[in-house]
Amino acid sequence: MLDPFAPPPWVRDAVEPLTLKLHLFTLTLHLHEVLFSYATYVVINSVLAPYVSARLLPVTYAQFPPRTKLQWNLHITSFVNATFLSIAIPYVLYADKDRLNATWEERLWGYTGASGLVQALSAGYFMWDVQVCFANVASLDVLDLLHAVVGLCVSVLGFRPFGLYYGIQYGLVELSTPFVNIHWFLNKTGHAGSKIQVVNGVVLVVTFACCRLLWGSYMTFTFFSDVWTALHASKPSWTEYNYAPGERPLMLQHKAVWWVGATFMLTHTVVMALSTFWFAKMIATMRKHITSIAGEKKTV
Repeated sequence: MLDPFAPPPWVRDAVEPLTLKLHLFTLTLHLHEVLFSYATYVVINSVLAPYVSARLLPVTYAQFPPRTKLQWNLHITSFVNATFLSIAIPYVLYADKDRLNATWEERLWGYTGASGLVQALSAGYFMWDVQVCFANVASLDVLDLLHAVVGLCVSVLGFRPFGLYYGIQYGLVELSTPFVNIHWFLNKTGHAGSKIQVVNGVVLVVTFACCRLLWGSYMTFTFFSDVWTALHASKPSWTEYNYAPGERPLMLQHKAVWWVGATFMLTHTVVMALSTFWFAKMIATMRKHITSIAGEKKTV
């Protein structure tokens, strides 16, 4: 499945020497999409989120302290990104027939234009996320910054290309993120403990457990298995890349580099550890709400 947005020739010619030097061979094909994604999320967070919030919730939004307004805008931007990925990734997985019956070599080094497009849009989001989390680290959780850095590392290293097959499938963990943001919005708008938050909380816990813990663990295990095979391969692999209509394909030689495999293993381990930590906090919060509601009913 091809990328419908081929890079402008002048952009490709300008950045190709640098991307080749950095061994980020497919970044040349998608840098324009990375920058577009980054600019889009900057506009959403800095302009659209405050404007729309002030129009839809004029009283509530105006009463937020600066820190809450910052977090509110960040959650809106995160919600937009997660909702988009929750639609785009399943579509690519369904429509991209080139991914079917992939060998371990194709799973590690395989590449399609459509997958590269989704990866580029994700990389742009994480560029924005790292910038915002770093600039506001005093107001935000340091774990948010760690998550953003890990996401950016995985996205950028994927342009070698490496692990793009798994990167797209691993992106399905974002299916739970819209419900995380909805839960936070309900808390800040006076709907904590409401029926709608309870229903959203149940959906959140189920999707989080299925997508981030079960599916994420399975993807991590199978990815580690392929990395181990690649590190012990006796000869390099060759892969042909067809990425956009009218563009000549690329032919690249690959051999697993230990530090790349170790970096991906470390980042996946960090993400799984964070997911487990956040899931435990989620369960504790739900128990607190249930206990509070049960106590109110007994009082009545």
